[in-house]
Parts: sequence; C-alpha cells; structure tokens
Amino acid sequence: MKELAEDYKAIWKKDRGLLWWMAVNFLLNLWLFLTPIVNLNSSRPKIWARYSDISNGYEQSDWWYLISFSIIAVALGVGHTLLCARLFTKRGKDIARLFLGVSMVITIIALRFLMSILGEG
Repeated sequence: MKELAEDYKAIWKKDRGLLWWMAVNFLLNLWLFLTPIVNLNSSRPKIWARYSDISNGYEQSDWWYLISFSIIAVALGVGHTLLCARLFTKRGKDIARLFLGVSMVITIIALRFLMSILGEG
C-alpha cells in the first residue's frame, strides 16, 4: 500500500495529465458499473442478451448477464488504474498512457455494447 501511495505521488509531481486521464477512466468504468445495475428489472427473470451471432444476435437470457458488465467494470476501473500507476513508475509514462488508452477504448466498446443491449429490451 505504501508503494501505491508513492506511485501516485510520483504521478502527481511529474504528470498530472495522466492523473486526470486515470480519473476519466475510473468515471467511465463507474458508469459501466452502475448502468446494468440500475437497469436491472427484478420482475423480469429474462432479459435481452447479445451474443456473437452472425444473424440478429439477440435472445432472452438470465438476468445475471447484465451483472457481468459490472464485474468487467470493476476489473477495468480499479485494476487497470492501479496497473497504470505501477507502469508509470516501473516502465515510464508512455507505456502507462498507452495502457490507459487501451483500457479506455475497451471500456467505451463495452459501454456501446451494453447500450445496444439495453436498447433492444
């Protein structure tokens, strides 16, 4: 924990822009975490799910399908933000920025995918 605090102190001193992007990444993942939970309807045991199918790709599935997006959001939001801080101190700011950028792209794709699922239902 002490090393993590030192990582964030180094980011605060050397690259505040990265710290802001880490906050944006965390907020995007918070949005990805809360959206499926808020849109979960307990009266419907089945919800629309989208699988990788060549045709339409939508079918009825169990309610926990939406919760998987929240689990992904926790992994991306917390895990990738912490990894980015560690990469900054160990490998440099360029690799940390690249890793954070890829994480944000994955989050935006997951949000778009989730919004298309919620729009179908």
